[in-house]
Amino acid sequence: MFSTRIAYVVKSRGQFLLQIADSDGQGAATALTSSEPIISPVWSPDGGRLAYVSFEKKKPVIYVHSISSGQRTIVANFKGSNSAPGWSTDGRRLAIVLSKDGHSQIYSVNADGSGLQRVTQSAGIDTEPRYSVDGNIYFTSDRGGSPQIYRVSATGGDAQRVTFEGSYNVSPRPSPDGKTLAFITRREGRFQLAAMDLASRQVQVLSDSNKDESPSFAPNSRMILIATEMGGRGVLSAVSSDGRIKQRLSVAAGDVREPAWGPFFQ
Repeated sequence: MFSTRIAYVVKSRGQFLLQIADSDGQGAATALTSSEPIISPVWSPDGGRLAYVSFEKKKPVIYVHSISSGQRTIVANFKGSNSAPGWSTDGRRLAIVLSKDGHSQIYSVNADGSGLQRVTQSAGIDTEPRYSVDGNIYFTSDRGGSPQIYRVSATGGDAQRVTFEGSYNVSPRPSPDGKTLAFITRREGRFQLAAMDLASRQVQVLSDSNKDESPSFAPNSRMILIATEMGGRGVLSAVSSDGRIKQRLSVAAGDVREPAWGPFFQ
């Protein structure tokens, strides 16, 4: 686990910094600086690239960024919003959210921006797609009236609802081993990290905080990185998938959000 890296976004003095650090938050280096927001960074399976959304063109555009060269490729810059990238497990495609045809729906696209295909067809808002190892895409949708988590084949088709407890469940993150689904649930006005055992469908709330967001699994599936709030600013925290271990990461001052845990070095 100690040979892994994390990425996150720091807002400091009106600037947005996409930073890469060791898994304990030490040794941070800045991959991108912008005066406009950077959101939703996610690592490619080989650890060589980051996909993210940047507002530098005054609208959300999806980029793929090579860690070693710094070279960037625009993957999606369609009319409307381009958001929420998630890598396929082989690193060849991205699930993305586009509003080019009206409301937000899920599409998939090659990592170079070619081969766009629509995945979901609903009257609601579909967003936050994440591939799982079994070939499905988990996503958030309000198609049933309130935000809940659904699952659909990566090639499209009928979606199945996954979460049924509570009226607000978002940000699905299937674990690398395919056994657990982490997500954010709202309970009594608190936004907390939860995990579902996908075999038993049992749900456990893992955190005791109020404003958790952006869960990201460690590559061994045992720890989950989240952004949360302490003292009015964003901090990063790691929680074990059984909820027993909680530790705050030491990251330099600033408002820290949007964490993403990278894979093992290859």
